Amino acid sequence: MAKEILSMKNIVKAYQMGEEENVVLKGIDLTVEEGEFLAILGPSGSGKSTLMNIIGCLDTQTSGEYRLSGDSVSAYDEKKLARIRRKEIGFIFQSFYLLSKLNALQNVELPMIYGGIPPAERERRAKEKLEKVGLSKRSTYFPKQLSGGQQ
Repeated sequence: MAKEILSMKNIVKAYQMGEEENVVLKGIDLTVEEGEFLAILGPSGSGKSTLMNIIGCLDTQTSGEYRLSGDSVSAYDEKKLARIRRKEIGFIFQSFYLLSKLNALQNVELPMIYGGIPPAERERRAKEKLEKVGLSKRSTYFPKQLSGGQQ
């Protein structure tokens, strides 16, 4: 039996717009188990980004229960949420958000600095990741020297 990574029950997210309430998410139920991949699809304005922000602990639901590794996320303080975002949840953005003054290797290493990984280990891991995606020969290239796909 696979380990449950996250569980959402009856998640609702509403925003107050003056006197009007805009309900973006209405009763979302979601369970993700270890090793599972999923895609969140829908038309523009359907709440995909809102749901991802809640999953990523960047926002909170209006109601419902969100459990991460068995613990209720609503019980976490800001310090615990920051640790979760730093150590347990990875973000991949549609835009590249690469720093133009850093080369490819340095850009891959950057999140590991915030994770407190020692320099030699960061470099080893970053080189390994670049090798995995076929960019080891471009590790010293800056973002403007890489194609969109390489970025």
